[in-house]
Amino acid sequence: MCSQNPGDRAEPKLTRGYARVRVALPDADGSKTVSLARYGHYDVRLLAFAPENPNDPTPIWLELYSHETRRGIDSCRCYDLAAAVQATEHLIARARQLNEESCRTSCDGVD
Repeated sequence: MCSQNPGDRAEPKLTRGYARVRVALPDADGSKTVSLARYGHYDVRLLAFAPENPNDPTPIWLELYSHETRRGIDSCRCYDLAAAVQATEHLIARARQLNEESCRTSCDGVD
């Protein structure tokens, strides 16, 4: 297993995700979503919403999403890259933890 800290990869994941979300096709409501990291049923996603006021600073929205329940578990709104990187690190760590807990439960035969 790699000993690299998850935070070591958060900034490049976020940067690549930001470039991808800019060219992604919008959903019916005008929002765009790209995955930054996925661990089992848990996905850390970057969201871009259609701005209500183009003069307002555009926040960076991040979400921890469960494909199993089809719902967001946690989300963060950031207005600068440093905060977004820290939030990405947190959500990736949480996704890993939830996936490991889910794997242990499945492997132990507990539902």
